[in-house]
Parts: sequence; structure tokens; C-alpha cells
Amino acid sequence: MNQYKIAFFDIDGTLAGHKTSANTTILSRIPESAKRAISELRGSGIEPVIATGRNYGMIKDILKDLGVDSFIANNGRYVVFEHQTIAHDVFDKQHLKAVVDYFLEHNIGFCFETVEKLYIYESSNFKGDGSMGFERIPDGVIPNDIIQLIVMNDEDVSETVPVPDIKMLKVAANVYDVTMNDSSKAIGIQRILSSMKIDPRNTIAFGDEVNDLPMFNEVGFSVAMGDGNPDVLKVADYVTNGVYEDGIWNACKKLELI
Repeated sequence: MNQYKIAFFDIDGTLAGHKTSANTTILSRIPESAKRAISELRGSGIEPVIATGRNYGMIKDILKDLGVDSFIANNGRYVVFEHQTIAHDVFDKQHLKAVVDYFLEHNIGFCFETVEKLYIYESSNFKGDGSMGFERIPDGVIPNDIIQLIVMNDEDVSETVPVPDIKMLKVAANVYDVTMNDSSKAIGIQRILSSMKIDPRNTIAFGDEVNDLPMFNEVGFSVAMGDGNPDVLKVADYVTNGVYEDGIWNACKKLELI
């Protein structure tokens, strides 16, 4: 199955496990076997591409450690392939203000995302994990160049926002990316394939959660992690082991990618 030119990888629940605490980093949650697989893929002529809802600032250490030059960040809104920026979308002020006003009115904790930074208000009740470093800003200030927002609370929150053209994309338990309707990892994949003139049949994707399903629809072959969402396992072309059971490595070997 070495006809593939690109392999797209989700991070949370796919490359990295969900064992988080106040002191864990994303990089520390990536098994050594997965790192080895990424390295050997490059040796096989397959370009690994990170596809995530996180921003570049949160994944740059991962990219450096893995030696990966291509990524889809912020659910397809910031896309780079082999160091070339293909897309960089930001919220328009009208939509962003409407979303912020709604969250403040309903006391929903959130943070702002730019390419590099995460911002929260001084009085914010937003709860992050050990991989997230915030810059606190005065209440009411809306930073420039916001790509998307994150909602992450212990209690359940509504999965919709009553603002036209806006969606809340579930990326983990009680974690949502708030973005424009036309944002997804699938959009990011389309942008790379169009720009690089690569046939979708020559691509493969690895994922675990429902936000990876649109990505699966854009590639020639899909791989789900064994400990992923059951709805994802049902539609994947192949189901591998869980993250901490060397799922990435085992799939790459089984599918003769390395």
C-alpha cells in the first residue's frame, strides 16, 4: 500500500493519548513507537501532515521533535505544506463579537486563538490542560487576527451557538472549537491537495473522533484508533490498536507503509 504520498494525522487521541494533567504536554503523550513511525514514513517517501484543531503555537514543539514540515491547524484555517503557507483565515469582527457576547452573557468560559497565542480574560473561568499556555488580557478586549475560539468546561455546554455561520466542533469530551461553518480538517486537506496537485487516492488519514470523519471522506484510505469514538470505528477502512498500544506503528506496518 505504498502508493501513498501523504499521511494525515490527528493529534489528540491519535498521535497523542488523552492522559492529561496540569503538568503534561502533548509531546509527552506521544508514544515512542508513533514517533518512530513518523520518521520511517518520511524514509518511505510519504509526507506526514499533522491535522489538528489546535493552533500552531500549541503544536510547534511537536512539529520540531517529529521533524514534520507540514500541518493543518485550527481546523483547516491555517495550513502549511513543506514550510509554504497555503491558508490563513481569521474571524471577521461582526461574527467574533456576536460569539463573544453570547458566551459572556451565558457565563461560558472560552479562550481566543491566533496562529501562535491563546488569550483569556482576566476574570475568565476557562479551564485548559497542561498543553495550553494563556496570556491574560483585560475583560472586553477582543484581540486581532483571531482564527477560532475554544470552549472547555467540566460541565456540559450547548453544542451550538445562535450566531449565523458559526459552529461548535466537538474535539474531545466537553471540548469544542468554535469556528466558521466552512472550517474543517477536510477543508485543509482539500487546500493541500489542490495546491500540490495530489490525487486524494494517494493519501491516507489517521483519526479517532467525530471531527475526523470529514477528513476520512477526503482521502483514499482511513485508519481509526481502536480506542476511538465507536462512530469513527464503524466507517474507517481499517481499525488499529489504541494510542498506547502502539496503534500508529502497528497500522503503518500492517498496511506496509513502512
